[in-house]
Amino acid sequence: MIKPPSPANPSGSPGFVLREKCPYCSKWRHPREVMKLGTGGVRICWHCWEWHRKAMAMLAGAPPPGCQECGVTFAALMERAPDGNVGMYLHSKDGVYQILCRNCSGQYVRKRVDLYGNTLFGERNKLKGTK
Repeated sequence: MIKPPSPANPSGSPGFVLREKCPYCSKWRHPREVMKLGTGGVRICWHCWEWHRKAMAMLAGAPPPGCQECGVTFAALMERAPDGNVGMYLHSKDGVYQILCRNCSGQYVRKRVDLYGNTLFGERNKLKGTK
């Protein structure tokens, strides 16, 4: 049903909002929030690009800001850890680094049996798809 013209929609035509899916976080973003990465046509949203930069800084010695997936800060994770030892895990997804907390890393690894299944890591963690 086409809506009649109104002050909010003077033409009466249905409104369309274009979205583009980021291949790294799988979230739908406005096209202005997605940029080209390199020359191969690969695209990445600004959110994932910023987290990749934070991961690179972490590799250079900066403290991690927190978990990219659940959004919990590193300070909050430190408060939760009884011994103060916080495990942060770095995963490479199609050449872009992601910083994940222990829980999110475990969930990610179980989803990515295609990457980790037939490896020594996969065998030790009893992932499906291992030999």
